[in-house]
Amino acid sequence: MYLLDTNIYISFYERYYPKKYFPTFWEKFIPILQEEVVIPDIVVEENQHNEWFRKDFLKTYYHKEYLKHSDYAEQWQEVLQYIASCGFYSNKALIGERSWTQDTIADGWLIAIAKAEQLTIVTNELPAVNLSKGRPSKNPKIPDVAREFDVPCINMLNFFERVNLKV
Repeated sequence: MYLLDTNIYISFYERYYPKKYFPTFWEKFIPILQEEVVIPDIVVEENQHNEWFRKDFLKTYYHKEYLKHSDYAEQWQEVLQYIASCGFYSNKALIGERSWTQDTIADGWLIAIAKAEQLTIVTNELPAVNLSKGRPSKNPKIPDVAREFDVPCINMLNFFERVNLKV
C-alpha cells in the first residue's frame, strides 16, 4: 500500500495530468486510488487550493476513510525527536511556519503513519545532497528521514511502474 505525499497529487492535477487534457490518466488512477492508496486527512487538508480534486474527485472515488493523522502523534514525536537530535539539521528545521513541528505540515506525519502502517511513501522530494553534521540543513527531506525509520520511499515514476499505470 502507498501513501502519496501532497506534492504527488499536486503534480498530478497541476503539472503533468490536468483533468482537462488527461482524462484517461484520471480514469486509470481510480482503481489504483481505491485499491493501493491510503490517504491521511492532513494530505487532503494540504490540497485545499484545488476544489475539483478534494470535493469532486476524492469524494466520488476514494471510498475508504481518511486516516486521522493525530492518531499517530507518538510516532510523529519520534520523527521530530530524530530531527532535533541527529545533528544533520539546524534549529531552523524545527522553527518556523513551514517546519515539521507545525502540526499542519504533512511531511513528518507521513513518515509516522507509514512507519506505523508499513506503507511506502511516494514523493517528489529528493534526498539532500551532502547531508552532514558539519553543515546541518534547515530543510529535512522525506527520503532522508524516512530512511532512518526504515520507511520505503519511491518517486512518482517508480509508483507508476509498481502499480502498472500506463496511459
